[in-house]
Amino acid sequence: MTSLHQRYPGQALITGASSGIGEQFARTLARDGMDLVLLARREAELIKLQQELEATFDVKVSIICADLSDAQKLPALITQLLSMDISLLISNAGFGIPKGSYVDADWADMSAMWQVNSLSPAQLAHAFAQAFKQRDSRTAMLFTGSIEGEAAFPYSSAYAASKAFLHSLAYGLSVELRRDNIDVLLLAPGATDTNAPISQGISRDQLAGLMTPAAVAEQALQKLGKTTRYIPGLHNRVFIRLLRALPVKIASAMTGWGMLQAMRKSKL
Repeated sequence: MTSLHQRYPGQALITGASSGIGEQFARTLARDGMDLVLLARREAELIKLQQELEATFDVKVSIICADLSDAQKLPALITQLLSMDISLLISNAGFGIPKGSYVDADWADMSAMWQVNSLSPAQLAHAFAQAFKQRDSRTAMLFTGSIEGEAAFPYSSAYAASKAFLHSLAYGLSVELRRDNIDVLLLAPGATDTNAPISQGISRDQLAGLMTPAAVAEQALQKLGKTTRYIPGLHNRVFIRLLRALPVKIASAMTGWGMLQAMRKSKL
């Protein structure tokens, strides 16, 4: 079986690599023998991960400390990244604001979230698609979305919208770039055992079908180059299929009710 570093000769760039699914992408790819470029805001966590991966696996790990919510610094960052031998782009960075009414949410917080979850991945994809088209070898892009990007989720409207943007972009690029030997995968995980749900006001006891970040990352990489979208977890796949079969009004009422229940019952 061809390994990922053989299929995509070069380095893998992982955004949001300091924890959660991003960290597990790094661990899985390092174990596969792929050199890495890890990007995140928290430098101490990146250095620790870099040292561990280089000591454990025979790979080179570069780190870049950057905040993808800063749109003004993004062009210079992209120029730096394009100078590296990157063949696999994993746009994993993202965050969510506390669940609740859209009207009551802070606009600055929502704007920063949209920049990180939607606009920065779109700008990275635009730049790397142009670069990848010039390469002779196969390349790939993987976007970390969410099951919330597959349907409307009242009381998480802003976050769901940020992921819906990413989903639509990935689906479109998967067709546009197919002839250029660029694989595109949209990863749409459900509840994952990270600190993200807690930061959004949802405790772990309210997360159905909770999966480990390692399982999500490993399954996604196994699907890369084989399909366009992957939803890890049978529970999540059945849930999304049900929502898509229902009228939008009813599906939205269901997800909104479920979100309110999770908010009210969370023990934080």
